Amino acid sequence: YVMVVGFISFAVCYRYGPLVDEKSINILSWTLQLLGLLLIYLGIQIQQVAFAIIVASLLSKNLEYPVSLALKAWRKVRGYVYWKPQPRRLLTEEEYQKEAEEETRRALEELRKCCNSPEFSPWRAVSRLQSPKRFADFIEGSPHLMPNEVSVHAQEYGFGGTFFEDEFFDTDDEDEEEEVKPMMKPE
Repeated sequence: YVMVVGFISFAVCYRYGPLVDEKSINILSWTLQLLGLLLIYLGIQIQQVAFAIIVASLLSKNLEYPVSLALKAWRKVRGYVYWKPQPRRLLTEEEYQKEAEEETRRALEELRKCCNSPEFSPWRAVSRLQSPKRFADFIEGSPHLMPNEVSVHAQEYGFGGTFFEDEFFDTDDEDEEEEVKPMMKPE
């Protein structure tokens, strides 16, 4: 194929000179391509394989433009498509407290609805509780925490509470000093 096409191309260029007209170049190109396809068909004994190679060569030649257009379109669209998720915004302390209160209130309302539903067995629940009266008051709508429990929690875990003071002001140096005391020899 290469030798036949090379010889024909050389003969045409030698006879008529180098082709400068675009129509002449296209006619020579198409003629050489058709001659190549004919040589492929005649050079292979199994017709199905010959047709498969001819179809593959035609598709590979004609798929260049749609593939290049698809690549150009993908490059333009790729800027608008985010593959990585955006980092989540962290909550401020106030937003965290507000969300915690709302979620707690919502969960307590769902618990009240569940306890008031006909599928709920009140006797089974009451038999497992330490203070069934308090649970019954909760179902009726009273708060789930007593005022003294709220104040104890605020003293313990609130700003300036003992839990945070221990965490912030506790140093490991004090513990190490206690462990490394010299021992006196008995006399």
